[in-house]
Amino acid sequence: MLPIHLYNQIVLEEEERKAQIRAQNIERRLMRDDSDPFQLSDRAFIDLFRLSKDMVRSISVILVPFMQSTSTLAVDPVVRIFATLYFFATGSYQRTVGQSWNLSISQPVVSRCIMEVTTLIEEHLAPNWITFPTTVQQVQQMKARFMERTHFPGVLGAIDCTHVAIIGPREEEHNYINRKGYHSKNVQIICSYDLRILNINARFPGSNHDSYIWRNSNIREELQRRYNEGDRNTWLLGDSGYPQEPWLMTPIVNAPEGTPEFQYTQRHVVARNVVERCNGVLKGRFRCILQERKLRYNPQIVSSIINSCAVLHNMCVEGRLVLNDGIVLPERELNRDRHHIEENNDGFEARRQLIQQYFQ
Repeated sequence: MLPIHLYNQIVLEEEERKAQIRAQNIERRLMRDDSDPFQLSDRAFIDLFRLSKDMVRSISVILVPFMQSTSTLAVDPVVRIFATLYFFATGSYQRTVGQSWNLSISQPVVSRCIMEVTTLIEEHLAPNWITFPTTVQQVQQMKARFMERTHFPGVLGAIDCTHVAIIGPREEEHNYINRKGYHSKNVQIICSYDLRILNINARFPGSNHDSYIWRNSNIREELQRRYNEGDRNTWLLGDSGYPQEPWLMTPIVNAPEGTPEFQYTQRHVVARNVVERCNGVLKGRFRCILQERKLRYNPQIVSSIINSCAVLHNMCVEGRLVLNDGIVLPERELNRDRHHIEENNDGFEARRQLIQQYFQ
């Protein structure tokens, strides 16, 4: 047994530690109560949280009724939303987020805030904010916008994949090592000409090729169904890493200059560039998904974070919020691996007819 004086000293130190924690919690609570991010200037608010004040208020109205209050998470729901938005915007460590002057919460609470708010955004906002065009009117509007700006007919959207760096997961770690040698999720994005994300697929690990993700995509099944039902004038634009299909147009590599094929490819490159800009704006706005940040969560949570950032990105696009930090364009990937890309004779015939009709 411990001598009585040592036992008393341990008890005293433990009481002092608990008293310090209580005092720190009171101090945090007072700091939170005294600060109101809505009092910031509009520009400073957007720089910190990436959304406008009205957008955050709108999100709060939808999410707060679903947010739980417990003894372990007594932080005001709106503060939880702010903590999550600040993390999305900066990608900072949770402790740094919590010590921000206008939040003042502990690292464990920041972690729980991120998990809660991310889940709620996926459940209650994503179904309304990330939608693939289904009606004839929506499809025609998308195609008309591409035609107006790029003179490329029939384009519903542009498709590409982008890698989001993560820490190596405990399970199936090898599947997440991409061809550049780091752990990642390979995220498929389809966007409109105006950079609105129409569909996002963040389920696949970094070792999966873009074409593999596309072959297992619900959107591919949908476009194939429409094609089989008679729609022969609607497609996405993808780079040479994708298979040429009747509903997915790819460039013609090394097309001779001055030929219709060359003209087609030139316009294709210009039109498809919107998805690269979309990836850049998304990562520039929400820096938690920049490669330099490396998300320190398991792959399932990473997918939720990526999807939530896509929802908020679409809000910013609709609200016409300008990103002052600049666009982080992804690195161009040349000489992509094509050994497992299937040939599609109907796809080549559809492209030949398109070139013959519009690019002669």
